[in-house]
Amino acid sequence: MSLTGLRTAGMAVCLLMGAVVGFSAKADVPATPAPLQAQAPLVTPLHDADIDYVLTGPAGQHLHQRMRWTSTSWRQRIEPEGSATVMLTDYRTHILMVLDGTKRTATVMPAPGGSFAAPGTPAAGSWRRMGQGRIAGEACTIWESADTDRHPTTFCYTEDGLMLGAVHDGKPVVEAVSVSRSPQPLDVFDPPPGYHRVESPH
Repeated sequence: MSLTGLRTAGMAVCLLMGAVVGFSAKADVPATPAPLQAQAPLVTPLHDADIDYVLTGPAGQHLHQRMRWTSTSWRQRIEPEGSATVMLTDYRTHILMVLDGTKRTATVMPAPGGSFAAPGTPAAGSWRRMGQGRIAGEACTIWESADTDRHPTTFCYTEDGLMLGAVHDGKPVVEAVSVSRSPQPLDVFDPPPGYHRVESPH
């Protein structure tokens, strides 16, 4: 999810096309670019998706995070485990809403990142195909790239643009543990009734 040429490491997979996420799949095929092979992955889902990730923090702590995506309107919902905060991103309007369940507020701000890749568009930047992996029962292609500080990052993407995991600078960051492509109800990508809209000063 922007998930989006993924370039920066972080504990939240809040940008499907713009955040590092981690995996433990092992490359079992050497990098062998071929003329007809894609030279960069699709990094935005082509279909609706509901993915449960496990994120690994700097001290080795684990946190589940649910990501939902609707392909009809290019909108994403992120739900971190144990948090009252939910992030809703609209990639058509470039708007991010942060929902606070305790205050029942929806804080509105510009969505971070300017490298969103529309569904079906290969990611920008330099990528190297490393081989094949399998995560959460799904086959995916392992790609190597680098973050803004040139630290190596490997990602595992499905052919239809689902990011299943990544390792940043040799350390696992995120790994998918369950994947569903079932249609997502559009109302989960809007604030619940009764939430007060707040414009962020930034």
